[in-house]
Amino acid sequence: MLQEEAGIGPVVSDARRARDTRALILIFISAFLAVKVHWGFAALCIWVLILGQLERRGVLDRWNASRVLGGLLMLRTKRGQDTIEKAATPRKFWRWYGEISLWTCSIVMVFIVLFLLLSFSLALFTGVPKSDAPASQLIPFPGVSPIIPFWWPAIAFVGALVIHEFAHALQARAHGMRVRSVGLLLLGPFPAGAFVEPEYEELTKAPRRERARLFAAAPATNLYAGFFTWLLICLLATQFAVVNPGVHASGIVEDSAAAESGLEPWEIITHFNGTQVTTATEMSEQLDVHSAGDTVDLTVLSHPDADGMRGERVISVTLTSKLAYLESQGFTEEEIEMFDVDSKSAFLGVSGMDDGLSGIDRLAGPMAWEQDVPFYVDALGVAIQPLVIIDAPIQHEGQIMDPHEMDYIEADGWLGGLLGTTVLMALITLLFWFIWWNVGLGLANLIPIIPFDGGHLMKDFLGVVVGGIHRISKNSHPLKTEATVSKISSFSSLFLFMGLMMIIIAQRI
Repeated sequence: MLQEEAGIGPVVSDARRARDTRALILIFISAFLAVKVHWGFAALCIWVLILGQLERRGVLDRWNASRVLGGLLMLRTKRGQDTIEKAATPRKFWRWYGEISLWTCSIVMVFIVLFLLLSFSLALFTGVPKSDAPASQLIPFPGVSPIIPFWWPAIAFVGALVIHEFAHALQARAHGMRVRSVGLLLLGPFPAGAFVEPEYEELTKAPRRERARLFAAAPATNLYAGFFTWLLICLLATQFAVVNPGVHASGIVEDSAAAESGLEPWEIITHFNGTQVTTATEMSEQLDVHSAGDTVDLTVLSHPDADGMRGERVISVTLTSKLAYLESQGFTEEEIEMFDVDSKSAFLGVSGMDDGLSGIDRLAGPMAWEQDVPFYVDALGVAIQPLVIIDAPIQHEGQIMDPHEMDYIEADGWLGGLLGTTVLMALITLLFWFIWWNVGLGLANLIPIIPFDGGHLMKDFLGVVVGGIHRISKNSHPLKTEATVSKISSFSSLFLFMGLMMIIIAQRI
């Protein structure tokens, strides 16, 4: 009675009804998405409902935790601060590191912004091609997305998160800002992020340059970690040798000479007319000395049987005309002339011809190149190779290379002999996913959208620009500058976010 007179009862009842309504809406939307997209949305709904109950019962407060964005659990701890303090002792070094990180991130952000604007323009004027990829591929969680397995990516993801937030903490201490707490963001039992909480007032009052270093250090550290981990993979790649030297084709052209002879994709060709061939170049050289209509013998190793053994056979192939094939595919006379093809050019009918080290060499990239290229091409290839190889799981259904390519190689050298093929390949797989997550986190955090690090960097950059304009116009005031910067950064973040969402949605329409 007293609660009703004081107005507490109806308020509590209204609040409870509002919570129940939101819960019902959440359950309905999650059930729809679980049926249409992935069962993970149902699990996410249950997790959000559990967090809501724990929050209302005060359990999260006792755990020194809080709920953010509805479904993320922020677990705080003061452990590790002594380690951060000791690591940040050479403060001058870390300030220089922050400055280098700032320049690195600035350069990368320029390319990201240009890429996004180009993508938006192409989508606007030419449309967005429909994607056949499953919708679950848009959920970047290990074991949920079809291109991300569970164990190795999950371990690598935690490692990438730790170094990301550790870099933030080191910059905070190097510039005299205190770290209030550190911790993990959990989405169910899975880590979905990590965080460092500097003292908010010290962060906001810090000079713009120092604050920018703090935001830049983490994504830059991820990118540096990805690059140096790739160099380590290149070193480990030298510890492999081919089990059966030869070449293989990943595809066989229908109704071609190779198809009619019975050659299958991924079988190993060891000899061409009795001459051993170990590289695609040697295979091409053998074809070049023959003409259309010639019959050649190929020595082939079949696919492994149940015991892992390959059978050997010799097949006869009557080469056909490459000119006729290109004409049947609609190539113009200019294109055929550019390929230096005439009526005598022989055509075997295979695609993706490569040697046994192709899978591991693809990861090493420029470090495995044999062709003589200019220095700047090598340098560019080395710089972007960690970005290039992150496409591998998409091409090979979650694997770092095709399973056939893994069968072609075995551990060799002193380290390979010590670890063995299985352990060495497992180590390379873990390192690959460490690169994958570091490059992904580094680039994603440099998208100039609040609350990403790139959004904060863009906001500080706008503060310098807008402040300079206000000073020139003799209309300078810190509060006016801050208000203008907030409006611009909020609008630009919303514009970029909506643009990205529209492209993703348009692929599904």
